[in-house]
Amino acid sequence: MKLDFTISHWIKNNFPTETLRRILGRWNRGEVFLIILLPILYFADGFRPFWPALIYIAIVAFLNDRFVLFLKKVVSRGRPLISVAGKLDSNPDMKHSFPSAHSANSMVVVIVLVFAFQLPAWIFIFTFLAGLGRLLSLHHFLSDLIGGWIVGFVVGLLAVVFWNFLVTQDFFINTFLT
Repeated sequence: MKLDFTISHWIKNNFPTETLRRILGRWNRGEVFLIILLPILYFADGFRPFWPALIYIAIVAFLNDRFVLFLKKVVSRGRPLISVAGKLDSNPDMKHSFPSAHSANSMVVVIVLVFAFQLPAWIFIFTFLAGLGRLLSLHHFLSDLIGGWIVGFVVGLLAVVFWNFLVTQDFFINTFLT
């Protein structure tokens, strides 16, 4: 906990590049992630058929997001933006930081893409950039990012196992994948 505050205070006091914070803050928004990722997915060899796989990932990401929001309410840890920078936010969903939903959601998507649809492992850079943006904007502590990545990893692996189960079912293959 002390390390989290030390890192956040260091960022607040020694990381003055507002431009980089703004770029990474925009980068970790879901729609930007999707705009960059869609062409990659559309032309990827392992990502076929496109629409059922995309719908499956969207459902998994949505369920993961709801689970993370539940965990945030249970843990109720304040954001460094509030406790370190002293800023107030009237949005009730913006008050809790652990675990990071951006980190968890980006990790779950990347895990499913790499292990279920054989996309290259270099796309893990997306989850790193999402976490870095949240850390530099003081929306999360380092432990929030790590917690989010762990949640996303576990949920992602469960989603991969479930996808592999679905693919082995004749009804699913005949109905959706042909």
